[in-house]
Amino acid sequence: MSAIELIKSIRFKTGLPLKDINKAIALLKSEDEEEIITHLRSQGLLKAQARKDKETNNGGVYSYVHDNRLGVLLEVKCETDFVSRSDLFKDFCNDVCLHIAAYQPRFIDESEVNGDFIEAELDIFKTQLVNEGKPENIIEKILEGKKSKITKEFSLLSQPYIKDSNISVSDYLSQVSQTTGEKISISRFIIYSLNS
Repeated sequence: MSAIELIKSIRFKTGLPLKDINKAIALLKSEDEEEIITHLRSQGLLKAQARKDKETNNGGVYSYVHDNRLGVLLEVKCETDFVSRSDLFKDFCNDVCLHIAAYQPRFIDESEVNGDFIEAELDIFKTQLVNEGKPENIIEKILEGKKSKITKEFSLLSQPYIKDSNISVSDYLSQVSQTTGEKISISRFIIYSLNS
């Protein structure tokens, strides 16, 4: 099994961020999948993953307003009222509001992105390419590569986190979830923009 296949397999089984998996592999200098997963468990990194089936009935609604011209409302849920009142949880929610205001995602995760949205975005991009004078055969290749980028670009959890572009919003959520020991989920968000 190649290093990439090993990382993919561990990520599929654990759902942990690549950063944590790579760190464990480098530390252990091993390619034994079970040994690596056992190490990750001993570090407490799988605690949050074990809670993925837990219900999230607590949490809160957070907001961010930029220059009285742009506003974000965000609903984030967690398992207990204790965590929802913690500074860590509140800071996470406020950071995600700021991120949403800056990056303007349309969906929470990639599974929500529908085909109509992708096609509309590709049509706009194709028009731009035609206006730039690109040949038709090149345009088709460019559009094919653009499809997956659109999905990631407009999905909140896939976007690079505004305060640390080395991790995604999903990785940040996982870190907070691991620290609190609870399942945390972003339920919904709305962006309000003046005159739109």
